[in-house]
Amino acid sequence: AEPECEWVGKFRLLWSKPPTVVDMVPGASDKDRRPVAVGDLLVAVDGVALRTDGRDRVRRLMTQGAGEVVVAASFAGKLRARAVLALEAPPSDPEWVGPFQFRWTAPPSLADLKPDALSEFPVHLSPGDVLEKLDGCVAQEWDRDEVLRRLANCRVGLSFTPAWSLKSELRTAALACLDHPDTDVNQLGPITVRWTDPPTVLWMAESAQRQFKRRIASGERLVRVSGQKLQSLSKRQILGLLAEGNGVLEIAPAECPVM
Repeated sequence: AEPECEWVGKFRLLWSKPPTVVDMVPGASDKDRRPVAVGDLLVAVDGVALRTDGRDRVRRLMTQGAGEVVVAASFAGKLRARAVLALEAPPSDPEWVGPFQFRWTAPPSLADLKPDALSEFPVHLSPGDVLEKLDGCVAQEWDRDEVLRRLANCRVGLSFTPAWSLKSELRTAALACLDHPDTDVNQLGPITVRWTDPPTVLWMAESAQRQFKRRIASGERLVRVSGQKLQSLSKRQILGLLAEGNGVLEIAPAECPVM
């Protein structure tokens, strides 16, 4: 849905809950205790807290009283506000949207990012990383305008896939291996497997080792992909699971029974 914005007094508000400041007239907050910035959340007007208030009440408070506002800085608010402004500006590629500079690939990728973005994510982000999901929705087929519309309404549930991804490597290799169904040993990107039941890991590159909490030794067994037990599955069935691109691998020492 298109973001819903409105000028209310001196401020242009995006109707999130609480409202997000998208723009303001010059000097709008000179008398406020804390200067208002684009992206701030409007949390109170004249001492009245705004949480889930309807628009009519916010309009009355903003226009009928002294209009003294209290705002809170918000990473989500900054992102929403910048997305609204980007939607109203001519497109560019790459393009800054708050702390992220996006390349409008499908899905979008990061061309650059500012330091304040790094503190908001539990994993390190780098240029080249790909937008995977926004508020739980997969970003695979979104164009620029769709991404910006969703960012303008987001609750900041963003997740990114690293520029190098074990999942993508396995997916590409699995698709290639499907054309060679009779081989006993295959190189699945950074992992070499023998097609025992379940498959045996013969070798793993350091890039893949870093994706696991412990070091994987030669001879260990690949026992599950995304929770699916591999014992008794055919090679083609296992490659099909990996080719879906959701492959979370579970590997167990050879001496452990397959549960």
